Amino acid sequence: MAAMLALLLCAGTALGEGTQATAQADTPLQQALESETAAQTDPLSEPTEDKTEMRIGEETSPETSAEAKQDENAAANTGNATEAPDITAACEIKLCSTPWNTTMITDQQYTTYWDSYKIRNPWVVIHSETPMYGLYLCFRRMPESFELQIPGMEEGEWIPLRQGDTRFQHTFYPLEGLHDLRIQSTQTGTHKMGFNEIFVFGQGEIPDWVQRWEPTEEKADILFFSAHPDDELLFYGGAIATYAAEKRKRVVVAYLSYSNTTRRSEALNGLWTLGVRHYPEFGGFADGWSNKLSAAYDKAGKKKVLTWVTEMYRKHQPEVVVTHDLNGEYGHGQHKMMADAAIRCYELAADPAEDPASASAYGTWQVRKLYVHLWGDESSQTRFDWHVPLESMGGKTGLELAEEAYALHVTQASAKVKIGGKWHLLSVEETGTAFSNTTFGLYASQVGPDESHTDFLEHIE
Repeated sequence: MAAMLALLLCAGTALGEGTQATAQADTPLQQALESETAAQTDPLSEPTEDKTEMRIGEETSPETSAEAKQDENAAANTGNATEAPDITAACEIKLCSTPWNTTMITDQQYTTYWDSYKIRNPWVVIHSETPMYGLYLCFRRMPESFELQIPGMEEGEWIPLRQGDTRFQHTFYPLEGLHDLRIQSTQTGTHKMGFNEIFVFGQGEIPDWVQRWEPTEEKADILFFSAHPDDELLFYGGAIATYAAEKRKRVVVAYLSYSNTTRRSEALNGLWTLGVRHYPEFGGFADGWSNKLSAAYDKAGKKKVLTWVTEMYRKHQPEVVVTHDLNGEYGHGQHKMMADAAIRCYELAADPAEDPASASAYGTWQVRKLYVHLWGDESSQTRFDWHVPLESMGGKTGLELAEEAYALHVTQASAKVKIGGKWHLLSVEETGTAFSNTTFGLYASQVGPDESHTDFLEHIE
């Protein structure tokens, strides 16, 4: 419960400060609310506006074994008796530009942010009278490379402590009782660097809600395709928690769209709450409402969508793929497009003539089983019970975890959908029941039909 409360604080509670992010909700009503907001909100709704962010998730800066050892030593020094206190509020933080925005990265709300001006080597300096033993960075604009630096012997001199890890938008760094630290971009040329949140911790055991991501699974047992951040919780939440945390299967969650950096942070917060520890994939397509499948393809670019889905199949080589309802659950065109693309690419990914670039990089791949949400008739559908307590998650059920994770998507707190002709707030409990998050159909199989109808991995050795 403590971890949940901490994440709720981090996600933010003032929706008035997240109007732009909220406007990216998956309904026509929410799109009608879209408007420009003040500088403290996150306006990055199009991936082309921030090309450096498209690099997040790539393994561009793997840790060396020496750095990993340093992390282990520093973590061991934090002790096991008490939880490390959050000392961010007591720190003095200096920004290279727009210094009045300091509170935007320490207010525990991902809907606010700080961006530097477009300059060379933007930086943030942190001073703390209390020794710093942990740094948790939640990037908005991640540079191609950056360093953590400490003061040198000369006045004003800063020397490298370690290279920053550019694989993950949220990253934790153990420290060894520092009083001064600088985060500086080492990317060449003029550019921006920005954060949604920065957290600093004193000595002790780092809280569970602080994310320490592992690289995306190279070989997946199950690949879950989600059109937008939050869809995976509404329709697959119980499944992801059960297979990733409880059964310890290799799970990859791939999002067609991340909408903006706030919603991407919410996606990470939600997955971490489900027990997922391997970083997801973000497709980089813009979030946009449409009723028709054809319109969704027209907006996103059909070839681009099919190429990306084909690459996901080949890159992660999943045994099983789980995707959206062919009718888009409540009629969302991008949900329909995600389902249609997953079905098309079931064959395309196995064809060496399709997308030669990904075939050359990863080889071809034949998925063994493809499940479509809500597809088929009752006699052939696979159905689950997500009310089973998960020992690995402290006895919470998959549905309870999905509900907790969805609460962290604060930009979607007012998002509504029409069910039976009436508008309802999106929720795991209500939306996930109306469009049952327990029911899936085996659309295609290389291993024959299901018999038990209770396991995505049935007949998979």
